[in-house]
Amino acid sequence: MSQSFDMRRFGKLVWHDVRRLSPRNSAMGSMLLSMLAFVPLMTLFQGMTGTDTYGAGYRLTLMVLMSAIEASMVPMQLYAYVGRKQKRGDIYFAMLPASKLEKYLSIATLSLVLVPLALAVGNVLVDTLLTTVHMPFYHNYLWQTNYASIISLPALCCCALAFIGTTLGFIYANVVRNKVMRAALCFVLWIWLTGGFILPILIGGADINLNLWLIAGIQVPFVALMAVLGWNKMNKIGY
Repeated sequence: MSQSFDMRRFGKLVWHDVRRLSPRNSAMGSMLLSMLAFVPLMTLFQGMTGTDTYGAGYRLTLMVLMSAIEASMVPMQLYAYVGRKQKRGDIYFAMLPASKLEKYLSIATLSLVLVPLALAVGNVLVDTLLTTVHMPFYHNYLWQTNYASIISLPALCCCALAFIGTTLGFIYANVVRNKVMRAALCFVLWIWLTGGFILPILIGGADINLNLWLIAGIQVPFVALMAVLGWNKMNKIGY
């Protein structure tokens, strides 16, 4: 198989990976599908119990965090045991008619773009459906909120970089053969993702934007490191 990049072949591989994540073929697909109803149902429950005090901004944060956690797990589900010799996942990965770069970019595209986009659109559609049928106690709709008033650019950058760095880290962790190192890396990645989402909420004061930009700046080299490590590891896999 040629190791050069071919756009048509890459497109076929991405579509192949999308089908592998469908609820029919993957437990992860079923989990992703269930995420579409989680936040709207929580909204309905909070309204019915009289605890709906946080508004759509709180639910948006929860939706994004839950979606990020789910999406960051895609590499581990899609190509489990990629870098571990004499495993079914290793053989399957090797037999795919695509270059190593195409395989790496397919996993990254699915994890960083397609799955988060599908989860975001799906949550809004479910939210709109419940709004349209006038479910009782259902209010503070996601699509009615002026998010520009509750989300700042530096906070958004912090969350985005935390998600990107974590997901690229999971791609790297998936090809680490040592079980202890792989488990330790996954643990650090979960902390990194959670901290990247929680810190922007906790930080306050007059210099909040400056502090958030500093956090975002710290995350940039981490993102670059995970991208380089993941690609180098996958590129060196021998079959």
